[in-house]
Amino acid sequence: MMKKIFTLAITVFSMLLMSQGLLAQISQGGTPPSFLGKATDDNVEVIRLEKPDMQEIHEEDAIADNESINPPRMGVSVMVNKGIHNAGTWTELENGGKIWRLTLTTPDALAQGVYYENFYLPEGAELYLYNNDKKQLLGAYTSSNNTASGLFATQFVQGDEVTLEYYEPDYVKEEATFNITEIAYAYRFIDFEFIENGGRSSWWCMINVACEEADDYRNELKGVSRLSIKIGGGYYWCSGSLLNNTSWDRTPYLLTASHCGDGASSSDLNQWIFYFNYESSTCSGTWGPSNNTMTGASLKAWDHLVGGEIQNSDFYLVELNGNVPSSYDPFYNGWDRRNLAEEDGGVGIHHPAGDIKKISTYENMVSSTFWTGQHTHWMVWWVETANGKSIMQGGSSGSPIFSNTGLVLGDLTGGYASNSCESPSPAFYGKIWWSWDKAGSSSSYRLKDWLDPEETEQQTCPGISWEDMVPDAEFSSSDTLINQGDVVYFYDSTTNTPTEWTWIFEGALYDTLYDQNPENIYQLPGYHNVKLIASNPDGTDSVIKEDYIHVIGIEPPAADFDSDTTFVEPFGSVDFYDMSTNDPTEWHWYFEGGTPGESTEQNPEEVKYYASGLYDVSLVASNAGGQDSIMKEDYINVVYVGLDEDNLLKNVKIYPNPAKNVVTVQLTNINVQKISIDVFNLIGKRVDHYEEMNENGVYRLNLSDQPEGMYIISLKVNDVQSMQRVSLIR
Repeated sequence: MMKKIFTLAITVFSMLLMSQGLLAQISQGGTPPSFLGKATDDNVEVIRLEKPDMQEIHEEDAIADNESINPPRMGVSVMVNKGIHNAGTWTELENGGKIWRLTLTTPDALAQGVYYENFYLPEGAELYLYNNDKKQLLGAYTSSNNTASGLFATQFVQGDEVTLEYYEPDYVKEEATFNITEIAYAYRFIDFEFIENGGRSSWWCMINVACEEADDYRNELKGVSRLSIKIGGGYYWCSGSLLNNTSWDRTPYLLTASHCGDGASSSDLNQWIFYFNYESSTCSGTWGPSNNTMTGASLKAWDHLVGGEIQNSDFYLVELNGNVPSSYDPFYNGWDRRNLAEEDGGVGIHHPAGDIKKISTYENMVSSTFWTGQHTHWMVWWVETANGKSIMQGGSSGSPIFSNTGLVLGDLTGGYASNSCESPSPAFYGKIWWSWDKAGSSSSYRLKDWLDPEETEQQTCPGISWEDMVPDAEFSSSDTLINQGDVVYFYDSTTNTPTEWTWIFEGALYDTLYDQNPENIYQLPGYHNVKLIASNPDGTDSVIKEDYIHVIGIEPPAADFDSDTTFVEPFGSVDFYDMSTNDPTEWHWYFEGGTPGESTEQNPEEVKYYASGLYDVSLVASNAGGQDSIMKEDYINVVYVGLDEDNLLKNVKIYPNPAKNVVTVQLTNINVQKISIDVFNLIGKRVDHYEEMNENGVYRLNLSDQPEGMYIISLKVNDVQSMQRVSLIR
């Protein structure tokens, strides 16, 4: 298995456990008092931390980057253990209140993230962080950022110097507490727009989501997040996506890759940071706002790696420690758990190298066994679009791949080590289909328990906004003015993602239907209402259109028919022709004595008649206006129109033979016009003679007065003669 994955989880700052805090890591804005000249003393304590052993770090990275499936490391921990009670400088303000400041500096750091324990700010107090030239300002952090665990973390601040400024108004009597446990020392894979030549950390070929390639995915991209990951003393970038579940309760589930989180403890997870809306507002932009962040998550289900090796579909589902604020305008992406390759193409949306949000386009996908030897992954090839050929890069790992209908099909594992803008690699995404229930039998090994808590067994689930999305019911139809009996096709145009539909029809064949886009046949003339009730888990809406369908009545048929003949021999056939007027649409024929005995064809052919006789024929002709019937009595006359010796032999029975006294002659399927029967003995003497007609065609010859022996029966019917032998034995 290839181990080099372009995952670059060049993470950032770690964060707190936030058991209730919707606002953890969310700053309130404002300006530090020192920026306003309110501090008369600029003497601030500076703590100079020891620079990590970069030679050792580079050696470790050289090995890990070539052999590990984990994302490349971008930062390491430097221990601090200083806080508001044992370090820093307090300054009294002239207008009341006081500030506390502390500067941390670590040589040659590209950026520093600050991590805290025992974090508690009293109501009314504020905490700010800024870099040396004050181009980057974080805060204010307030009591709303307090958590039950006391853990907290703040974003990376650019440069090798970061200053913390705590402001406490004079009316605040409660003491603040916080201790800085460590800083994250970023040494690669991090960039800032405001520095010289800054603002682009990913490769040149990446395409911003502000470009036209993302026009069909404006909602979906709101659910894609940049992940700042902490695993022990290392920091990484990855990508992920919020996912909807079948309850539509907006539980903040987020899917990323298992190799992004492998080795993370629950404490580490509670210090992961999730960036939303980190994207440029223009197609050519190089930066975006980075203040829409959430901190902390708990692990729900994942592909349990063994020895660092991917065993299944490389999925990692977490639940954020709080609801995503509505001000972030989040979107919970839908998913498709079917094992159906997307032939119409789609996109991947991701944060390559921790950069602003990008989009990549594919034409189709195939099932792949590249990672595990099983069909756990999709393989896609990227195509060129209006703004180039965007691909994947480290930091893209865990990002979602979307179908052309905007549903997540999987999360990114990686590609070939040779991947570059000049030589794009195909990308491999772990399938939702596999992650659903094929990695294990418990809830910690599969998505189904979390994404389908109602056990609906849905194959797909649509995405939803943070707002309640009660459907706004609306529909159209193929026609509104029709003839009686016509079919009308109805089209749902309800907005806000309905999941159930109930249609109620007047005057139609079906009074209730439940398909999204049904069709119905109108049987009754007049004006008819149509009602649609559309529902989803957020609510129900309905629309009724009165007198919407106008059905013009039509005349019922006048049934009539003809045939190619009415006189046929036994075993012959007849073709029938519908002659009904007023445009019937259905026909039902009944053939007395015929085979078949019935037909629903308009013009039945080759109806066979086997037995002689006179037979009725009936036709019922129908259309939407009604029906009419006609019966023609004794219409078909089945009789032999000619007789020869072969036909006579074929249709005469003489039995029993040998006989004792009485010999029976039976004629079938013969129209007897005249008949004579003579019985001769072997010396040619006629011993009996019959000429009487018999309606049933049965003639009994009484030879009881004749001696035993051989006799000749001469049968002459309609001037056709046949002779047969019969024996008398007593």
